[in-house]
Amino acid sequence: MPHSREEVIAAVRTAFPRSDASEILTLLEQYGAEPYERERERVQLAIVNLSEGDEDKLRYFLSVAKQDYRDVLFWSENPEEAKIDTPEKKERVRKMLEKLGLKPPSGLSDA
Repeated sequence: MPHSREEVIAAVRTAFPRSDASEILTLLEQYGAEPYERERERVQLAIVNLSEGDEDKLRYFLSVAKQDYRDVLFWSENPEEAKIDTPEKKERVRKMLEKLGLKPPSGLSDA
């Protein structure tokens, strides 16, 4: 389902209640300016979601989206899968490596 500009504006106002919405929207407009930057509103919503109302995070996720928008979409839309350091995932990887007869790296032995 395509997203709208109105959804982006509403998300900005919700996430940044103490900020000037027009300034945040101006920052977000940096994504979607190039023809290869796809799904403008969807990506902008993901950036706002990931920023958690923090302008520094917004700038960071904006720069990530400019490099590969799929990253911010994945992180925003699949937050549990995006957590690569959960104990459960470490345990799964450790067990998989052990089944293959490989010694897990030290970072996985904490799981």
